[in-house]
Amino acid sequence: MSTSPPPPPAAARRKSSAFAAGGALSWQQVQVAIVALGEPASSEALEPLVALLERFVGENEDPRTSPHLRATAPDRLEPLVALLARADVARGAPAARVLALKALKILARRGDLRQRCTQAVLEAVAPLLDAGAGGSGGRAPQPAAAQLASEAANALSNLCYEPANASGLLRANGAPRLLKLLSVDAAGADAHANAAGALQTLSFQPEGRAALIKAGGAATVLQRLESTRARASGVAGTAAAAAVAEADARLQQRLVGALHNLSSGAEGTAAIRQHGGIPPIVDLLALGAHPGVAASAAGALQNMSRERAAAADIRAHPRAVGCLVELLVGPDTQARTGEGRSCLWEASRHACLPLAPSCCMPAHPHGPLPPTLPSLYSSQNFSTARPRCARPARWPTCAAARQRQRQSGRR
Repeated sequence: MSTSPPPPPAAARRKSSAFAAGGALSWQQVQVAIVALGEPASSEALEPLVALLERFVGENEDPRTSPHLRATAPDRLEPLVALLARADVARGAPAARVLALKALKILARRGDLRQRCTQAVLEAVAPLLDAGAGGSGGRAPQPAAAQLASEAANALSNLCYEPANASGLLRANGAPRLLKLLSVDAAGADAHANAAGALQTLSFQPEGRAALIKAGGAATVLQRLESTRARASGVAGTAAAAAVAEADARLQQRLVGALHNLSSGAEGTAAIRQHGGIPPIVDLLALGAHPGVAASAAGALQNMSRERAAAADIRAHPRAVGCLVELLVGPDTQARTGEGRSCLWEASRHACLPLAPSCCMPAHPHGPLPPTLPSLYSSQNFSTARPRCARPARWPTCAAARQRQRQSGRR
């Protein structure tokens, strides 16, 4: 989420007043309407509330222009969660619950509101993920139920940027619920993308990574990744190919981002390798792939290359070295900037080359490296900024230093 930092409190209050004067709806106004809603609520009584929620979501959908993101009022999440739990609201206005979850996603963009999130909020939202899993007997979920689960995953993704909320979601059985939503084909592309985004955020925390690995998260994510590749080949050359490619690029980037995080530890790397994860990740490095997808794939390979067995598998792949080199020296500048540049550089250094000091440039069995690559090794143009995905501590590049660490039992 690329937004400018919030202004000082006094300036923020003036800006918030300016938004109100300009007609933007504050969350306090919506909250008053929620609290004033009688029980049981009729369809007629719910119509004004639905209209307010629609207006609030519409005015704040884009983070770059969201008035709420720049406001400083001490908003609360409890009235909104109470609305989600009401059976009369679910019966009388199903759209109100979807809009409430969209509003929760917007509210959770602000760090102060994420910090005010309680376990009761997470316990109320997590069960809504089950709506996208379908009914008994393997029945496909209804479109409205799949949309509800999708928006719940989207809201939880934002809430879990706060480490305490990630821990709370695990206590609410959030890890298996998100994996189940991701695994149901009939849930739809939006639900899959939002579930993958929540898994990526959850797996940024060590506790979340451990829970997902224990629940079989690596296998589930890889299965969904494989399904996107099969779908792309099934619609190639058709009018729907562009739309499918764009939706799949968003999903693939989040899936590979989750794999990048899971590969931060030895258990995650082993799980990905054992489930055959290296070939599909390497396939996403090919030129022509979405730049964000290629950068995330390179980041996952960067982490996995720190395991000897995985590094050997990467080097043995017939296309891994060529794809990494092409990304490093090719014309696709978007994949070589920011996170992608750092990930591509590390992945090429650890996966392409035999284990040796970084100052050495030995010949590779798959053929000579292009003349431009050695100059990149000494270039100062590569960013060292750490990406949003979890990263392990840097391992030494010197073989002697690695040997000393192995002898001392440290990595």
